[in-house]
Amino acid sequence: MSRVRNADEFLLCFRRISADYERDFGPRLSLIRGQYAGRPEERRINNHLEIHARTYFVNAFLAALNWRLDKQASDGLPRLVPEVPIRSEESGNIRFLDYLGLESKTNRPLLIVETKGPSAVLPRASAPAATYSEIVNRGLAGEHLLGEWNDWLRKLTDYVRSVQEQTGECPRRVVITNGNWLILFLDPRDAFLREESRNPTCILVFTDRSDIEKRFTDIFRYLEYQQVLGETPPLSPSELSFHVQDVDRAMHGLRLRYIEQPRIYHPPAPIIKVAPVVFLRTRYDAWLRVESPPQEYELPRSYEELPRHLNEVEQAARGLLAETNNQLGSSLNAFALAMHYSDEDSFSALPGVQEINADEFLVLTGDKTHYLLPEPLVPECPYHDWHACQRDGVSSNPGPLLNQSVEPRSFFVSGRAHHCAHRDVTNAKANAITTDNKSRCGPRSGQEGQAFCEIWRFEQHLCCRTCAFEEVCTRAAVFRLPCQRPTSLGSPEAVEATEIDHASN
Repeated sequence: MSRVRNADEFLLCFRRISADYERDFGPRLSLIRGQYAGRPEERRINNHLEIHARTYFVNAFLAALNWRLDKQASDGLPRLVPEVPIRSEESGNIRFLDYLGLESKTNRPLLIVETKGPSAVLPRASAPAATYSEIVNRGLAGEHLLGEWNDWLRKLTDYVRSVQEQTGECPRRVVITNGNWLILFLDPRDAFLREESRNPTCILVFTDRSDIEKRFTDIFRYLEYQQVLGETPPLSPSELSFHVQDVDRAMHGLRLRYIEQPRIYHPPAPIIKVAPVVFLRTRYDAWLRVESPPQEYELPRSYEELPRHLNEVEQAARGLLAETNNQLGSSLNAFALAMHYSDEDSFSALPGVQEINADEFLVLTGDKTHYLLPEPLVPECPYHDWHACQRDGVSSNPGPLLNQSVEPRSFFVSGRAHHCAHRDVTNAKANAITTDNKSRCGPRSGQEGQAFCEIWRFEQHLCCRTCAFEEVCTRAAVFRLPCQRPTSLGSPEAVEATEIDHASN
């Protein structure tokens, strides 16, 4: 099942799910119960039907809102995890959330779904109330409701407070449903964490499937994954005019996939695939990503083929930016990476390197079209060769890296212009960002404890002078390279002292 892109698609999916459940699963389950259960008490049967509603209806319903149980994180779809254990703030015991929806990159809690059996009915109050929303609101305030609703609302409150306590984050949505009716809490903080009066307009009640179908746009608007997350998914150029009005900045970037390829007689070899993307900043400081699948390019194993690869990626990247400008009616030029890092607000919203999952990254390259430069900015540096480093007593490994390696991660081998074998450079790049040295490290994509090097997670021996982030990293007070840029190449930092500053160690 591909991503559901709009409320109309959701409605079609929902109608199909409902029809399948009514036509196939419901009658089949009734037949099986009659055959295998004999004639037990009706109440006892219904107690066992919650799993059926979940399996045959709720799972598909959530999938139609792009919350998937059947996808890996590498597919870029959110994680929906059933039966999540959590320690109760109320009792101290372990309780189980029926479903917990998580943000795919950070595991931030976004959605709690509690399911009930098909026989469960909507809440009723002792005193008359105008709407179901008001009844639920009264129950949250402690008023007695008929049936088991006070227990259910108390349990939901405990779930939200427990998640808040364990993660420091309040889920953005909470749902309780029996597969027919559905109650949606738009503001769980207001509903479950406030002690004073709550806002009943933030509680939406859908009385049955026909009501869900009638108000399908509300369901999609408030429960679809991207809507809950508050982020726009990657856009193709043709979609831009539907999402963007005013754009004031554009930058090149790459979507990068790192693959460890197993081999029979040799250690695993790295495969790196990249796809050009364009990042756009709106005048409201929101960032959007433009992609043009299925274009992707694999770094060649043959070093002699690298210029061709870089040229192909450059042509595709510039073509994507031109198509973006054409769709927007703009004439944006790519913004420089170092200038982006100098803009604190802009950089905090869009770091230079973001991890999509363990081996997939978004890499910002600014006005460059690749994280690799065609050749070193410092010519004739001897330290691309491990033997030259050994001669000078600064070799980084017990021996030269003569084959592409995944441990350490090194796509380029000793002797190539894109390889660095200098011990001090490797040590400096590997040094952790700490509370003490953070200000001297300058703007970094990594958090405290992560490596200083922006691309450390997929490349550890790249020559810094062949990296798009060189202009950013060499501005850091803690980082000095043993090679020196010729003064003709420009900036004052190009001729700074050449020793490695170990003050951060």
